[in-house]
Amino acid sequence: MPVSTGSDVLDRILDGGFPENRSILVSGGPGVGKSTLAMQFLQQGLDEGEECLYVSTEQTAGELRSAFEGFDFELDHPNLTLIHVHARTGRTLEEGEQNLTMQTSTDEEVLGEGYSAPFEMQYIEEYLSRFGPCDRVVFDSTASLAGIESDSHFFQRAILDLVRLFTDDFGATSLLTAESSVHGSGDESSDRPAPHAVLEFSTHGVVRLRRNQIEGNPRRFLRVLKMRGIDHDTREYELGIDESGVFLTPQNRTHDLGAGSDEVLSTGFEGLDVISGGITKGSGALFEHDGRAFVDGLVVGMAASALDAGMGIWLVPSPSLTPDRFESMLPLDSDIRDLLDSNALFVLDSFNAWNAYGDHRNVYTVSSSGLLSRLVAKSRTLSMNFVKRVLADITERRDLPVMALVYTEALLRWFEPSQVREIYYWAREDIAFDDDTAMYIHNPDTMGTNLAEFFVYDAQHMFRTWKHENGIQYVQVEKSISETTKSMGIVDHVDEAPYVRVVRSTK
Repeated sequence: MPVSTGSDVLDRILDGGFPENRSILVSGGPGVGKSTLAMQFLQQGLDEGEECLYVSTEQTAGELRSAFEGFDFELDHPNLTLIHVHARTGRTLEEGEQNLTMQTSTDEEVLGEGYSAPFEMQYIEEYLSRFGPCDRVVFDSTASLAGIESDSHFFQRAILDLVRLFTDDFGATSLLTAESSVHGSGDESSDRPAPHAVLEFSTHGVVRLRRNQIEGNPRRFLRVLKMRGIDHDTREYELGIDESGVFLTPQNRTHDLGAGSDEVLSTGFEGLDVISGGITKGSGALFEHDGRAFVDGLVVGMAASALDAGMGIWLVPSPSLTPDRFESMLPLDSDIRDLLDSNALFVLDSFNAWNAYGDHRNVYTVSSSGLLSRLVAKSRTLSMNFVKRVLADITERRDLPVMALVYTEALLRWFEPSQVREIYYWAREDIAFDDDTAMYIHNPDTMGTNLAEFFVYDAQHMFRTWKHENGIQYVQVEKSISETTKSMGIVDHVDEAPYVRVVRSTK
């Protein structure tokens, strides 16, 4: 039966959790989250009424409480025992001279002053055996045992004896932590767990944590390298830390989807609001993407937020944002026809994707035989005049401020770059309400440099999203009303509309 790790995502990666009554190695560099993951594992056991043991070879119980201050961990829980075991210089009865001896403590009571047992594996096991049986054990960390046996064979024997103590004698599921160093750029093949690579062969499973730079920002990652008997997910996930412990994102990467006001609008995503401060009502914003990232869900989420705030929507969609797709991703009860009938939605379509609603006066499509299509083919100047008349007509009929969601690739289907700038300024100066807010969405690589830089320069808010080579989609704030510029989040795919959320990830 699987044992929950304390993380829903890690449980799913492991098809339910760690295998019961087995020992797992958690390796990684300093500060990457090994101890936090281990304590979260114990906290889950405490929540389930289990007996838990935390053996620290580096920190006393008081130091552990200080290290975990600010977390939701219950270090004073009656079912949790904190043990500190470390080596110090002292005299042993056997040797009668200065030697490495074992000092231990529980809840700050030091045991064994003066003479004490040698710091050897047999005495460590003898001391620890008094705290079994229990359900979960953390041994943090094995690095301190490296000096016991310099030979890798004997060290592996010592680790196997420790594992056997926890699994056979205690009947526990245990986590052992170990330091590992990463050489070079972070290539996984160059990782070597410390103190010896044999640790990976001595345990039932291996969970590797590491750091790497993403766009100049240090990030943490987790991957399950080995878990015997479990068909586990082998992909790498980004690891963040909050008051509950560690969290992993994305939750699901395989989801398939056939300055006029001081008021601040939500982006529609709590995580994105945290790192950006939201969007100032009446401002202009830019959302850049790399062509590989999933953008439509973010755009529809922003549309839903604007509708919730009592605004209307002007939509100039991409060819992928069809009516069915828009409606399926909209996290609201209203359907498209209701939004159109109430003048809460206006669509200016240049890709013929909205022909199903072409009979509605609020949907302006370009059919193959339609007037606008012939105008575009004949003269971009005539098409400019036509679009201006459409927008002016919409302005006369609406009574709500709008959020304009404009895919610039749709405008470039009709206009030259200079005309895009012209229509941009004309709309802002001649027909926009003070509280109208514009969000332009584009891939800068598909347009000229001058036009791309124009949107960057003029935007009061700027977001950038891209799919990294590691398969994770990131979003970064380039301009914002807060002081969080360059803050980064992860676009996490979920099962409810708009099928994405933004998770703020800690450094």
